[in-house]
Amino acid sequence: MKSEPVSLKSRARSVLASGDAPAPFGKSVAVLFVTGICAALWAPALPPFSLRVLLLTSGLASWLLGGRLRWIGALLAGAGWAALHAGWALTGQLPAAREGQVAQLVGTVEGLPDVEARRTRFLLRVDGDPGQPVPLRGRLLQLAWYDDFDATAVGPRRELHAGSRWRFSAKLRAPRGLQNPGGFDAERHALAQRIAATGIVGEAGGQALGVPRGLDAWRERMAQRIDVAVSSRSSRYVRALALGDTRGLDEADWQVLRATGLTHLIAISGFHVGMVAGCVAWLTCLLWWCMPGLARHIPRPQAAALAALGGAFGYAAIAGFSLPTVRTVLMIAWWSQRVYGAARPAWAAVLRWRHLPFPCGIRCRSWRPGSG
Repeated sequence: MKSEPVSLKSRARSVLASGDAPAPFGKSVAVLFVTGICAALWAPALPPFSLRVLLLTSGLASWLLGGRLRWIGALLAGAGWAALHAGWALTGQLPAAREGQVAQLVGTVEGLPDVEARRTRFLLRVDGDPGQPVPLRGRLLQLAWYDDFDATAVGPRRELHAGSRWRFSAKLRAPRGLQNPGGFDAERHALAQRIAATGIVGEAGGQALGVPRGLDAWRERMAQRIDVAVSSRSSRYVRALALGDTRGLDEADWQVLRATGLTHLIAISGFHVGMVAGCVAWLTCLLWWCMPGLARHIPRPQAAALAALGGAFGYAAIAGFSLPTVRTVLMIAWWSQRVYGAARPAWAAVLRWRHLPFPCGIRCRSWRPGSG
């Protein structure tokens, strides 16, 4: 006799009626945890702090108790976790009482400054010492440095470089943007990047306190070397492909790339990181094949896995740790710990702690065409 198909509703009832508890980190629990995160981030307003803590604690308690309450606990824990992180991100922004005031700041230029005809936009990481304003210590600011109104050439802002330390006098305000339907959401972008305030450098300009150093300074030097080596205007595409530096691409370039379907190739994405990781793993296998004695210390598959992870992490650092590259590095880390865990369980345990479940929309840096 042909059996009737079981509907989804009847299957759900049978699962709830059964005494089998879901696995602590099973697929259904993970889906409900992500559902709670989405519910919190899509809510029109954040709940009070006490309710956020209650959602997280009650959700974790139900999750740990097990049974069928684990599903409800995962949903509540996800909502409470995302709401707490969203609240912490909002409280990290400039207080309303400090808006419009001029602040004396000392910090380091992060990322690659975006030089335009009349201004330079850049990110400044304020120092954490007691001499800085309390709400801004260790925070990330987005500043704009304009030339004088009657200037005919680029002013002192030409000395601004990535990785250098400066002292500025800037007028600040909390991040905000235009509410145009379908337009770019500048406020959400600032929240995702943890930008505490935006501002304009005062007429006094800034004072350089140190030479450029660090990874961002190296990226800027490499971009300058590419401009020297490639004399044509196509150097901007080489910088974008090699370093993820899209500052030289204007709106006309992006329109052409969108029309030809090549936007994903210009900005360094997971495809690029995966190719680098695969090449590094292949070269490692070739080295182990040429020198078989290395297998006495570490097997070839495990060596290739660790080399792929190192190559992916290094290339993601060169690209500035954009969101697509970070996702790919995490996936390669997951694959590496599975391969490496067969031989070295201790190292596999370390690789498993690759990240905490921060809400993606709050934790990771977002990317948009034209961002450096």
